[in-house]
Amino acid sequence: MASRSPKSAPVVERSERSGAVRSEHSPTAAHLRPRRSPRLVAAGVLMACLGGLGAALAFQEAAHSNQVVVMQRTIPRGVEIKATDVSVVTIGPAPGVRTVPAERLQSLVGQQALVDLPAGSLVAESSVGRTQLPKGMSQLGLKLVAGRVPNGELPAGTRLQLVEITSDKSQSTGLVVDAEVVLAPDLMPDGSTRTMDVAVPEAQAHRLADLAARDLLSVVRQAGS
Repeated sequence: MASRSPKSAPVVERSERSGAVRSEHSPTAAHLRPRRSPRLVAAGVLMACLGGLGAALAFQEAAHSNQVVVMQRTIPRGVEIKATDVSVVTIGPAPGVRTVPAERLQSLVGQQALVDLPAGSLVAESSVGRTQLPKGMSQLGLKLVAGRVPNGELPAGTRLQLVEITSDKSQSTGLVVDAEVVLAPDLMPDGSTRTMDVAVPEAQAHRLADLAARDLLSVVRQAGS
């Protein structure tokens, strides 16, 4: 009859110093704390630093961004600015660039472009306002039907002549007055009438205003202008 080998007994060790017994099945031997990788720790610290740096840069950029006025479409010099001509854009720091803050957008409506303002360009304080008339000149508004004003662009500064017209030659004075465009012609909703402002000599302003009211003026563009 084969002999049955006895079950192996757990190994028991006795501490030489304290005399305490320690088994190979003790909790201390079975559950060891895992060691952290130095590389993973360093990577975590680096990611945290980069995240903080990115947040700081984003905050700084937002703190220094500005909302300013930009042109929606090209406006020639002398043309009156309308609400649909301008909008707001956000830009970063731009040292030396003169701009108009977004909160002043409405104040530009009704002002004149003192220089040509291309679409997409930032608006400077000095580029809008009202044209200053020379001493001895008056500003006259005209409303002219088709055929009384030349076709094409008539920007501010264009030299013109205002000519009296009438079907009754006996009542015509043959008045011809040199003038200069202050506000470029603007087409009215009817598609044929155009309005414009011109600078004329003060001495002739009242007479010209009377002729304009009776639709007895025609505009002639001078050569070279």
